[in-house]
Amino acid sequence: MKYLIFISFLVACSSRSEQLSEKAKEIEVHKTRPAQCRVIGKVEGKNGQGSKELALNDALNQAAEKGANGLFVNQEVPNGNNVSLYATAYDCE
Repeated sequence: MKYLIFISFLVACSSRSEQLSEKAKEIEVHKTRPAQCRVIGKVEGKNGQGSKELALNDALNQAAEKGANGLFVNQEVPNGNNVSLYATAYDCE
């Protein structure tokens, strides 16, 4: 029983950022730092399954929560099964 609860907890934690929110789907990911945009803040997308795409989803969801409509990925850090993306959230009008 203890193992079942623990596994359920792990699944819940690992799937929290797999889906993009509706607001996150509207965010533009920039290939270069956007010059005419206002910085809203930094975000760190993480994924423990080794997926860069899911780490990006996590970063986009965080940026959406901050009201961003633009994102620039500053750095990707793969570490075994863990992937972290350090990004800047922007308001581009």
